[in-house]
Amino acid sequence: MFKLDTLTGGSSLRAVNVTSAASTVIFALVYGMIEHTFLTSPLGINILEYPLNVHLVGQIYLYHVLLFTLASLVSFNPFFDVLLFSSNRSLKKQAMLWGLGNILNFIWLEDVSYFVLFGEWPKDVMTPLHLSFYGVVWWYPVLLCLAGLSYYLAIRNARRAPLSARAYKDASR
Repeated sequence: MFKLDTLTGGSSLRAVNVTSAASTVIFALVYGMIEHTFLTSPLGINILEYPLNVHLVGQIYLYHVLLFTLASLVSFNPFFDVLLFSSNRSLKKQAMLWGLGNILNFIWLEDVSYFVLFGEWPKDVMTPLHLSFYGVVWWYPVLLCLAGLSYYLAIRNARRAPLSARAYKDASR
């Protein structure tokens, strides 16, 4: 397996980790754009057709559940072979930690994409506690730190039990 030795100073960060994180960021921005379109449409949430407009609880609709499921698939997709078919616990732990970091980043990036894509402050009035500092809701930095911790633990675990390309292929069978 290709390692990003020149970019990461010889760490065990694999290209699949970088591409999975990048695809999660892109999907979070696209999800934010879709949700922004739903919420700012003159028709409001009514532009969604049944069953997407089914109200579940609070301000959660069925389309949130479906798009979060897609986000989970995007976040963990490169690691499904390892998670489902590998017998190597170290490799499974790395995959779970990196996928968890991806999904945590997705959650806050989707919400902050209002500012990134449209120059508007996020929908901070829709947060449960209504606490924000110039549109940055209190849980953005919390999720960013937790995602960073998850990535760090995945890289640290990979350094403790480095896998060669052949070992990675054998472990994922």
